[in-house]
Amino acid sequence: MKIKYLITCCAFLIVFISQGYGQTDSLMHVAKELIKQDKYPEAEKIYNDLLSRNDNNDVRFALGLMYSWSKQYDKARATFLIVLKARPTSKEVYIAALNNELWADKYSLVLDLAVKSKSIFPDDADILIREAKALNYLHRSDDAVSELKSYLKKDNSNTDVRDLLESIQTDTMLNSIGISYTYDFFSNNESPWQLAYLQYKRKTEFGSVIGRFNYASRFGSTGYQMEVDAYPKLSSKSYAYVNVGYSPGTLFPVFRLGMDYNRSLPNAFEASAGFRYLDFKTSNVVIYTGHIAKYIGNYWIAFRPYIVPDSGKVSISGLLTVRRYFASANDYIGLQFGYGTSPDDRYRMLTGQNLRLAGYNTRISYNHIFNKRWIFNVSGAYANEEYITSQYRSDITFDVGFNYLF
Repeated sequence: MKIKYLITCCAFLIVFISQGYGQTDSLMHVAKELIKQDKYPEAEKIYNDLLSRNDNNDVRFALGLMYSWSKQYDKARATFLIVLKARPTSKEVYIAALNNELWADKYSLVLDLAVKSKSIFPDDADILIREAKALNYLHRSDDAVSELKSYLKKDNSNTDVRDLLESIQTDTMLNSIGISYTYDFFSNNESPWQLAYLQYKRKTEFGSVIGRFNYASRFGSTGYQMEVDAYPKLSSKSYAYVNVGYSPGTLFPVFRLGMDYNRSLPNAFEASAGFRYLDFKTSNVVIYTGHIAKYIGNYWIAFRPYIVPDSGKVSISGLLTVRRYFASANDYIGLQFGYGTSPDDRYRMLTGQNLRLAGYNTRISYNHIFNKRWIFNVSGAYANEEYITSQYRSDITFDVGFNYLF
């Protein structure tokens, strides 16, 4: 009788425990679904309720991931620390903790964690990649390159390590020289337009500076323009854009000035606000502009309007740009849709009048870096544009350019 009683009690205990685990799994699934909908407070409540019933490190780890994904980096750090004490040899927890510090811009903490994790997982590529990124962000690119090269001597088959090495080496090249050539065909039998430029770019600790010489052949005459672009850093999340140009001829504005304030925003958004000033020999114009953009995975989507006040009226044009990035920031395919004429479009003949004319255009471009130093760009565009009030023409544009990094 006692044996039967004992067996019955054990059976009830097993059923109770299994139901508890089943309930935990079900509630964790619900929490994960809430996280997918960005309902972080609701998911946090579920995880904390589960932890109040049972000190479960699977639940605590999931809670730490949720904190990290929702940018609650301090809470994630404290949570991962508890899990690491219980699971000191878990690579999964170390990777999550390293990611959290990278996203929090705590690069020194990344290096501290990397030292601890590498003592357990020596020569691990996933840990090395995160360590190298932190070193690069701390302006210790030489150390990052050395670590990556050392790993590739042992295992040259890891494409992620090799791609990161190439990306860091490319970013550390401070100079580049570029050339570009553009050819325009028109449907109204107007003579083709030609545009070329030669530019030099220098990266500095304060931001990049570009000097550019533009040459144009249009309407049976030639002209040139000298420009300077600067991208001064204002903070870790903001920078400015300044453009100044001068031309003594008639194919370009006599003087141009452009300024933007750019800011990184939460959730992979970025935005800017600014203006363009163009001074022609017989008139001048001020254009107000800005942009809003978002990164979605490997895609970058941006919209930039241009607003031109004119004697109580307002002319509006705009550009929608979509880019799909590949191995690096220099490898992408881009597609652009535009309405009206943009003052930033180097391919157009800018006048005070045609900035107020209508038209539609689309452009596809391809940018690729090869041999770690050469950047090749090619693009093609089609436009149906108003070149005189109420008169339209088609325009087909081809453009090719090269940049050499050193």
